[in-house]
Amino acid sequence: MTSSISLGQRRTAPARTFSPIVDQHATWIAVNPIQGCPKGCAYCFLRDRGQAPARPAHLASPGQTADLLEASPYYAPERPVALYTWTDVMAASGSRAHLAGLLGELAERRTPNPVVLITKCRVPDDTIRVIRAARDSGLRVIAYLSYSGLGSEVERGIRHEDIKANFPRLADAGIPVVHYWRPAFPESATADVMERVLALAARYARCSMAAGLKVEPAAQARLARIWPALATTSGVTEAECVYPRPFWEFIHQTWQRYPDYPVFHANSCALAYIFGQPDNFGMFGSEVCRTRNRCPQPQRDRCETAAAASPAPADPLVRAALDRRGHGNVTFTADQAGRVVVIDEALPAGVAAALAQDLNARIRSGRISHDPYWSSGTAGALPLVIG
Repeated sequence: MTSSISLGQRRTAPARTFSPIVDQHATWIAVNPIQGCPKGCAYCFLRDRGQAPARPAHLASPGQTADLLEASPYYAPERPVALYTWTDVMAASGSRAHLAGLLGELAERRTPNPVVLITKCRVPDDTIRVIRAARDSGLRVIAYLSYSGLGSEVERGIRHEDIKANFPRLADAGIPVVHYWRPAFPESATADVMERVLALAARYARCSMAAGLKVEPAAQARLARIWPALATTSGVTEAECVYPRPFWEFIHQTWQRYPDYPVFHANSCALAYIFGQPDNFGMFGSEVCRTRNRCPQPQRDRCETAAAASPAPADPLVRAALDRRGHGNVTFTADQAGRVVVIDEALPAGVAAALAQDLNARIRSGRISHDPYWSSGTAGALPLVIG
């Protein structure tokens, strides 16, 4: 399904833009003291920000980074933190050195937050030892290994044998692994590819988090050169993710092959499971929870107990949360029993994600047209299946 004709063409690179070093994404606080990735994945959102392929830029020291995290208005001790989401931290030795310093800093401060590292590059042995030492000191750090079976035409600069080798190497070191099953293209949605990917993940990972493809407006034409249907299907840029139908059907039938292997379709649920804590996004009892997630019963019991003890999103609680987030004048409707809050105007995606955790409720709001963050299921965007 890929074509070397279009993927190799030179085009004017967009101006390099930078993210806040600490920001709220859909299900975690994103911490980005290094920005820019030297790899050339054709689908990467960093391309449209002039950040890929690009030399990683170091913007804050490990100590400064930890200070910024603790000072962020989005920070709370129980909330997940993902490090280096605007680069692949394993791709450059200088980035890995920064990671070692930051993990040491967070461990020294006894940072209580769950910490996530995401990569599709080889994790060197010395970095595995650094992660293992951080875990031994009490830092709750895990790895999300991004692997969907795509080839080198789409994931340029990625050594796929290294991706696959990461699974047993990290698992053998006692580092919990989440298989990040993304992105999805028709090329990776064949039965043979999906079977091989699932077999590897089910052997070494604690669970899979399955996602489709994020399609931002600026990336639509570029991605349509790989998947032509993206150019002719309405709603792709508004969707939470876009899925080839064979992939969508396969990821919802994994129980037929591996009945005891958890597969999640909401990242907040995967995070809750891997860290052994209840859902804090109001997902328990939702359609995704009831009909899509392959979630072990002990985790469902944990979420059910926590939901019963959590205050329902009554109007005074919602109003107070909106006030704290700087949106006290908006109107809303709260479904207390269903734990859904519908906001009557558009909110920044980061604010919607923070509110979901403030209230342990699903937030439904419009999207601000200039929001730098893509459409998010946390704010109510829905998946789109093609085929």
